[in-house]
Amino acid sequence: MTAARRKMFSVIVGLVISVVLMWLLFREIQFVDLISALRGANYYWIIPNVLLIVGTMYLRAYRWTFMIRPVKEVPFKKLLAATCIGFMANNVLPLRLGEFVRAYSLSFQDREVSKSASLATIFVERMVFDLVALLVIFGAVIGVATIHIPEEMKTGIYLAIGIALFGLTLVLYLALRPDQASHYLTRYLFFLPDRFKDHIRKIIVRFSTGLEFMTCLRTASWVGVQTLVIWLIMGISNYFVFLAFGFDLPLEASYFLLVVVSIAILVPSSPGFVGVYHAGTVFTLTQYGIGRGDALSFALVLHAAQYIPITLMGFYYLKKEHLTLRQLEEEAVE
Repeated sequence: MTAARRKMFSVIVGLVISVVLMWLLFREIQFVDLISALRGANYYWIIPNVLLIVGTMYLRAYRWTFMIRPVKEVPFKKLLAATCIGFMANNVLPLRLGEFVRAYSLSFQDREVSKSASLATIFVERMVFDLVALLVIFGAVIGVATIHIPEEMKTGIYLAIGIALFGLTLVLYLALRPDQASHYLTRYLFFLPDRFKDHIRKIIVRFSTGLEFMTCLRTASWVGVQTLVIWLIMGISNYFVFLAFGFDLPLEASYFLLVVVSIAILVPSSPGFVGVYHAGTVFTLTQYGIGRGDALSFALVLHAAQYIPITLMGFYYLKKEHLTLRQLEEEAVE
């Protein structure tokens, strides 16, 4: 199968999953009840929700300054632009290209920062720090939960903990011993021509430069604290939408929702996580006794409250940096 066909197949699979999930969510819903719930919401509570969502974009860019610093002192405004463009790309482009777009956007703005090093910081941010923070939050939710947590979900969390620890070990190894890591990796790729192995070694070395901040305990710890703060704010932002719909739910429900949706959007879907996001939200709220109609109306509003401002911010910086969506997609796919 050619690369173009693989890409098309992945896009189609994501679209099918999104369409099927949305059909399953809407098929037993009375549209009159859905519209009634949407009309009855107090949308003034969406304002603090949106402000917190926008604020986390600034916090993510600020956190990135500490991660990228060993590579180069990059101005905050460039990191903010790349962050917004990357998150926007996840909302409008297929194949979850946002993280690759973010790396390309930064290297496009600052040629002294390689795409490999930029991608390394994003990798460790998303696959280590964000994952660990979510696991910590979910562990706290389990401890105070007023609902029954399915054993399957607990098993999934334990599996995620193992993955996070493995990822952390791999990251530290790459950061501390990049030459040795590249040597061992290419050693097991003996079937490749030497020129390919040399190319892989260079990529690994460049990639490892983006992990240098991990060798400083103080910096890594500070990045960890900022990560936890970001996710705590995200949980609080959900609670304001609870208030908008008049849901009398404990704060734990907001964080339970945060974790479930974060897991749900790992499933292949259309751009913007349509379907998987809504299914995760409806699943969570029904565990707390919210009806499916009210839960779905809530999911539509919560998704829009995150999708719209982040996408608008991304397009603003896209235009400001003289980039195009086609250019971003081509570079990310490459």
